[in-house]
Amino acid sequence: MVAAGLSQVPASLALTAPVGPTWHLDRINQPRLPLDGNSALGPLTGAGIDIYIVDTGIRSTHEQFGGRVLPAIDIPTENGTSKVSPETNDCDGHGTHVSGLAAGSTVGVATQARLIAVRVLDCNGDGEVADVVNALKWVRAHHRAGVAAVVNLSFGVDLGDDGTTIDSEVQALIDEGVVVTVASGNGDAAGRPIDACKIAPGDVPDALTVGAIGVVDFVSYYSNNGPCVDIYAPGGDRLRGLESAWKDSDTDYEFDVGTSMASPLVAGYASLLAQQQPGMCATAISQAIIDRSTKGVIQGMTADSLNRLLFVDTTPIAVTAPGEASHILITTDSQGLVVSWDPPCDGGSALTGTRASLLRNGKVVQRKEVPTGTNAVRFTGLKVGSKYQVVIKATNAIGDGIATSRITTMPVRRILVGQSIDPDALASLTSDLPLFWSVSKTSKKICRLQAEPLRLVAMQRGTCRVGLRGVLGQDPVIRTLRID
Repeated sequence: MVAAGLSQVPASLALTAPVGPTWHLDRINQPRLPLDGNSALGPLTGAGIDIYIVDTGIRSTHEQFGGRVLPAIDIPTENGTSKVSPETNDCDGHGTHVSGLAAGSTVGVATQARLIAVRVLDCNGDGEVADVVNALKWVRAHHRAGVAAVVNLSFGVDLGDDGTTIDSEVQALIDEGVVVTVASGNGDAAGRPIDACKIAPGDVPDALTVGAIGVVDFVSYYSNNGPCVDIYAPGGDRLRGLESAWKDSDTDYEFDVGTSMASPLVAGYASLLAQQQPGMCATAISQAIIDRSTKGVIQGMTADSLNRLLFVDTTPIAVTAPGEASHILITTDSQGLVVSWDPPCDGGSALTGTRASLLRNGKVVQRKEVPTGTNAVRFTGLKVGSKYQVVIKATNAIGDGIATSRITTMPVRRILVGQSIDPDALASLTSDLPLFWSVSKTSKKICRLQAEPLRLVAMQRGTCRVGLRGVLGQDPVIRTLRID
């Protein structure tokens, strides 16, 4: 079971009130106390950057969001376990509160970022691990390749409760250029802090795991701690909570406390940095957030915890080499291979080209230099029945980026009239996402799909136009397969 953590606050704090001073913003724009009453975070707003809020949904019409909420996937409604209307609406409040802190117009950090509502938790703030995994796969398949995006996960699950499956999806998102911020967790069943390394996905090394402090810079009484917590941010305590949007009306506000509230502040900051350098790699943004934190001011730390407090500094990040291309899609026909990919993050400097290498038995047999803006190559004249390996590597003004691993292809083949072929023999995608096939109406005389078991049937010579996608609802990659 996945839980949102402290989704309700002590009764003394659970008050609807006009938006007062945003002490949480005031705290993160200065290194040290006392607060100076200034909550300004500079000219950046997060405009053009998507923050995926994987939570209980979002009240999209709330005045804090100004039409910047986009409904995405709503698994509890799809499953019929906890329906809301419209889909991705929030019947709990947690997701709306988190969204306000990330990107609310007056209570949030990234005041113009777009919020993507990914609903996985029900009206009690609970959900299933499998639903979270499926939602994260959906995010991975739909975010814009090569452009930084942010995912906030203000929930956790014990590693023993299949938490490692969530960890794997979080790491896959990071590998494909997404910054992931994670609440460290709000203690055990009795509210006593525990080691955040025991909670998924807070144990993922490349995620930004966020603990909470109160208004006087003490670690919050509930906040998980330990070496897996990368940074702390305001999360509130018994003295004062964080005020943000709530679910009951478009002008409803609530105070809340928790590491769930601290994490979206970091997500908002990541969006500011991404707006300034949209092609910057996720790892560079995460490292900059850690490096720019205020050191040594938090009190009440455990000995194994890192004393780092969120500090919003929007100085440009130093340019790096590009990242690694993702979603490598390979198809075979006519004694050849077609390879396409999603471009990587550019490291803050425009890509100057991409090199696609084809190897056999460890030796390069063909190499193609691909100009900027082209993300596919065709290798021809290959040996039928042989497998090859493909390596993709992008470059920018700094130099070569991260090369993909050697990706083994399916055996090269021709497609002949009359054949009925398992689609896995014709196409592969370098991820754990399944491939969904469709055939264009213009190709209905050339080829067709046969179900149970799925086969591609070649009916006559010509060009078979197919669509391939990793998640239903995703825009397909269009390929033409030659039938001889």
